[in-house]
Amino acid sequence: MKRALIFILILIAGLFLYYKRNPLISKVRIGGDVVYVDVAVTEPQKQLGLGGREVLEADHGMLFVYDHKEQYEFWMRGMLIPLDFIWIDGSRVADIMENVPQPNVGEQPRIVKPRAPVDKVLEVNAGTVKRLGITIGDTVEFLDR
Repeated sequence: MKRALIFILILIAGLFLYYKRNPLISKVRIGGDVVYVDVAVTEPQKQLGLGGREVLEADHGMLFVYDHKEQYEFWMRGMLIPLDFIWIDGSRVADIMENVPQPNVGEQPRIVKPRAPVDKVLEVNAGTVKRLGITIGDTVEFLDR
């Protein structure tokens, strides 16, 4: 019994370290446009998010995946770039928040949340929603690499 528990703990630690160094990368299609995303699944990945990144390539973002629907709050702590938030319920865009600015030095980070419970959140560069014409109700497809 002890050996099995130790094995499981080592396996979990190994997976954590692997995905910390090699984040899951996938693709999301909204309308006819594809966004390449890092997938945040673990709590540390979700807490860090895109914080500390000085640049986010066009058509790239981060997808936060949850096991249940809720009005998840996101804050812009450590953000160096402005973002668009696309709140996803199942496979539909449920809400959008555009051009959320990064905090200025010494400023309290802004907290954002959707109007309704969601199970996924997609963060992309500010202006992406407008540029791609993404609207509430659009279908979202989750693609393999």
